[in-house]
Amino acid sequence: MKSLVLFNILLFTTICLGQCVDPEFSTFGILTDIDEQIYNSDESVNAYSIYSWVSNDVNRILSGNGIPNHEVGTFPNPNNPNTISEQNVNETYTLCPELISDIGTPAGGPAGAIAYAINSVKFDPATAGRCNDEGECSLANGQGNWSIEALGHNTFDFGDDMNHAHVQPTGEYHYHGMPELLIDFLGNEQGITLVGWASDGFPVYARYGYSNPNDSTSEVISLEPSWKLKDYPDTGRPDTLSALGGGPGQGTTYPNIPIPMGAFTQDFEYEEGYGDLDECNGRIGITPEFPDGIYHYMVTDGFPYFSRCLKGDFGNGGGGGIPDCEDVPLGNPCCGDGICGGPETEDNCPADCAINNEAPSLINFEVYGDTINTNQESINIGYLLEAEDNDSFLSDYTIRLIINGGPINGGEVIETTSDFNLGLNTASVYGIIQIPMGSTEGTWNLRILISDELGVINNYGPSELGDLNFQNYVYIENSILKLKNNYSPNQFSLSQNFPNPFNPNTVIKYYLPKDTEVKVTVSDILGNKIKELVNQNQKFGAKVVTWDAKNNRGLLVPAGVYLLTVEVDNTKQTKKMILLK
Repeated sequence: MKSLVLFNILLFTTICLGQCVDPEFSTFGILTDIDEQIYNSDESVNAYSIYSWVSNDVNRILSGNGIPNHEVGTFPNPNNPNTISEQNVNETYTLCPELISDIGTPAGGPAGAIAYAINSVKFDPATAGRCNDEGECSLANGQGNWSIEALGHNTFDFGDDMNHAHVQPTGEYHYHGMPELLIDFLGNEQGITLVGWASDGFPVYARYGYSNPNDSTSEVISLEPSWKLKDYPDTGRPDTLSALGGGPGQGTTYPNIPIPMGAFTQDFEYEEGYGDLDECNGRIGITPEFPDGIYHYMVTDGFPYFSRCLKGDFGNGGGGGIPDCEDVPLGNPCCGDGICGGPETEDNCPADCAINNEAPSLINFEVYGDTINTNQESINIGYLLEAEDNDSFLSDYTIRLIINGGPINGGEVIETTSDFNLGLNTASVYGIIQIPMGSTEGTWNLRILISDELGVINNYGPSELGDLNFQNYVYIENSILKLKNNYSPNQFSLSQNFPNPFNPNTVIKYYLPKDTEVKVTVSDILGNKIKELVNQNQKFGAKVVTWDAKNNRGLLVPAGVYLLTVEVDNTKQTKKMILLK
């Protein structure tokens, strides 16, 4: 009881003061207002990267879907047959990290995430590949004492991409080493870049640091780990790959090739002072975000690439907490969003994971309008929603329109909530969403939440609505009206297609100042012609043409970025179009 009372006093003090109690280190106010929703048009992704970092004055709260916000390699590929898919990432890390171990506590792998990058993609440097003493190896769930490394050799190929990342069978894209294009995205490829947070609450930086950790005026260098390759292999280490199984296709091959030093985790040893970092690939020092210094982990170009241990306390308030939906921005994964995933269970989040009750289902959803103009007045958009629940009565529903990640990121949310009639397992409802005059131009993503009387919620985001072939956006284009007033009889103009993104139909508008030959084509991002929409002489005036996402052979094209080109006389204009699936 005394321990509980003391904990409550400390918690109360932390909340009230908004700072750590007797802190050695504090991360208050550092990157706790991130809320991003970025469409990744990479052909291996074609999904929104959603992630947010907020705080409740005690913990740093991560919510995301694990989708990278940058270019990736080709997945599936011959050595990694898995497809990137959304995850339910919910983590809480302390804002008051403290060092509790001199040598670090092993972390990562099946025991839980050791760290997450800013974009909610997990850092996990180890693999499940193993070899026995006879050189019989498996890339997945193998047996034996020799742990296969993902990086630094060519003997075992896990299908990693340019970001030293690949995809688990669950669809989880994760980094084994340096997240190169995430660093580019963060805009600090030659500087000291904070790329994530470890489960014990300490920050994670990539590659660079000050040559003198206590002097911010010292040279910025590429930091070196203090792990090195052993001079001699350990006793019993296999030197030949005699059999390889458990990889793509699950078959077994017999390569009979050498296994060089560096292919196994056991090929390395830690030597204090050999490099710049400690055994957990970290150090105490000054960084741009922490001018008074803090312990931080490093992603390095050499082994161990990322820490395999944590020196802080990650048993309480780190790596496994389930944030409530009241603590995270709208549209981000949390307890109460109707999705049971990640660390959520029936015990810690019954609202999402109740085993004995099925969540209500969305049967049909129609929005009567996809592109609107709010330049001169507010607009009412009608909708039809049909839902059912097999083992409970329907309770209520919420429809949200979200742009730019919502209010925390300077965006907006338009929301309407209504109750179903009492005692119904199936219901059809009609309603109106009012869009205020002067609303922000762009694509507003739709999200629908349906709950039953037992409190179970089903959450349909843009991706889920798209998968069901339901409209998942409303596009606001206030300039359409302005263009009508500003047309010049001597000026050819091409408007942005709308909706954009689209699936599968989009409308293309252009204006001809005179009778002329017109060619309208769609090409892929490499410039290869996909579809010829118009190739004829047309009279002057406003013109409209639609594209149904089919090529010249009548086949649907894959999701991605396409180039719309209109050629008139010697004038050519091009717009980018985004096709979702």
